[in-house]
Amino acid sequence: MRRAYGRSLAFAALAWLALGAPCSALAQAQPGEGALRRALDLENAAKYRDAVTAYREAIAQGALTQGVLGLERSFASLGQEDSLLPTLEALLRAAPRDPTLRGALLRTQRSLGRDAAARRAFEEWRSIDPRAPAPYREYARLLLTDRRTAPADSVLRQAVDALGSAREFATEFADLYATMGRWDAAATAWRDALADAPYLDQSAAYSLMAAPSAARDGVRGALAPQLTTPAAVVIALARTRAWLELRWGAPREGWRALRTLPASDSTAQLWVDFAEEAMYLGGALAARDALEAAYQVRRDPVLALRAATAALSGSDATSALRLSTLATTATPALDSARAAAEALPVRVRALAELGQPAEAEALIGRYGARVTDAQRRLFARSLAWGWIRAGDIGRARRAAAQGGGDDEDVVSGWLALFDGDLDGARRGLRTAEDKTPDVVTALAFISRAKEPRAPGIGAAFLALARGDSTQASRAFEQAAVSVPDAAAFLLGLAARVASAQGDERRAVTLWTRLVEHYPSSPEAPEADLEWARAVQRRGDRVGAMARYEHLILTWPDSALVPQAREALDRMRLLP
Repeated sequence: MRRAYGRSLAFAALAWLALGAPCSALAQAQPGEGALRRALDLENAAKYRDAVTAYREAIAQGALTQGVLGLERSFASLGQEDSLLPTLEALLRAAPRDPTLRGALLRTQRSLGRDAAARRAFEEWRSIDPRAPAPYREYARLLLTDRRTAPADSVLRQAVDALGSAREFATEFADLYATMGRWDAAATAWRDALADAPYLDQSAAYSLMAAPSAARDGVRGALAPQLTTPAAVVIALARTRAWLELRWGAPREGWRALRTLPASDSTAQLWVDFAEEAMYLGGALAARDALEAAYQVRRDPVLALRAATAALSGSDATSALRLSTLATTATPALDSARAAAEALPVRVRALAELGQPAEAEALIGRYGARVTDAQRRLFARSLAWGWIRAGDIGRARRAAAQGGGDDEDVVSGWLALFDGDLDGARRGLRTAEDKTPDVVTALAFISRAKEPRAPGIGAAFLALARGDSTQASRAFEQAAVSVPDAAAFLLGLAARVASAQGDERRAVTLWTRLVEHYPSSPEAPEADLEWARAVQRRGDRVGAMARYEHLILTWPDSALVPQAREALDRMRLLP
């Protein structure tokens, strides 16, 4: 870790040299430039002893700052931090006020574990210029790195007394409060820091992202802009909120923090950056919204297509179809080649997901010869799923055959499942690259069922694929009788489908059955939790508390116990 850090600093120093290198033939070389370049090359090659010699040469030639920092890294990589001390002492006799030397001495004493010596180094530095912020900042940061909050707080209080203001140390106070778990205070300090340095938004988000759920509303409130907040700070606060929400698993909240920013090209780029991060962290629908907003500013059809792809990833076929159509029909639009290669597959898949395979076939036909044979095979599989959605299994089979489907094709896996062929379904569905909720549910069922065939299950999954929730819930309940190994799973699935449909009475009946007749199943604690929540929604406080307590006492090792305890604690606090 320490050597990697040293190499990263070395690369940064190389960049500094490149940026600072003369562009004009008349410009003069910087002091020690040649020695520094040689030292950096040696350091990056892990030849630290030779790098030490070269850095000493650079210092002798006048490159004090970069040379000392290079020595610090090289000695640290060798595990010989104490070897730097004689050099620092000699240099400090000649330049006692130099902040680079003072900082290196403080860091070196701390890395050697010499707390008293580090404190003396800080006091000596401070005594030279008590109103300089550097010694306080450097020492406080080292103490916070070691999670020594009390000494860090003392140093920062000294700094405030010396300089007459805490604003200069807003980031240090923010990190202090975060380390102490004082999240509201940390967020307030970061807001003050962003007012002076809006570019610190990523640092603020990193510092605050460890805030527990109970403290997050306070953080959100502290980061909310006021009417008088300058525009640059409003943007920084919004960025901080957005990155925080992403890391807290709330991408839609992150987008809400950004969407109110005034539209401009720079804002559009911010929205695009957010969308990329949201997609990486599983926030496809937030990414869709951000990309569509960016499209409204830039009118770039590629952004509309990216938004459509994000919508598909978020299982929103309706907006995927709208956005992919926009990319090919609005002005400006994608060129015909790109529309056929990139937009058409999104439109076909969206139509298939919506159960409109005939419209998809017509759309493919309009592109004619621009559709390759390879594309047609892929489209045939999408069309097969579309015919499944439309309820025409015969046409789905024919489309799957045209796509060259085999036993390990996903669509063939679904068709096998609808036939009750669990072995065939397992072979096909396990190849799915996109593990959608439907695929995960089907594979979870297959993993629980030991029978090679289960004829009654096909009707249940087919009803679910068609969007017939009522029929699907009842079919899953009926299939539980014929698949005893997966009976609890199927009853739980029937309950979830009924609950999602709004049929809470039926869902409670199924949850009750699970809790009472399958208490050793993995679904029983979940059923008890949902049962308790349903009772609570009905306003039966006593009954809900009894159910939460039942879950805690019956399944004390369940991962759902913390949720039950939290709900129970909240109810006990109610008047």
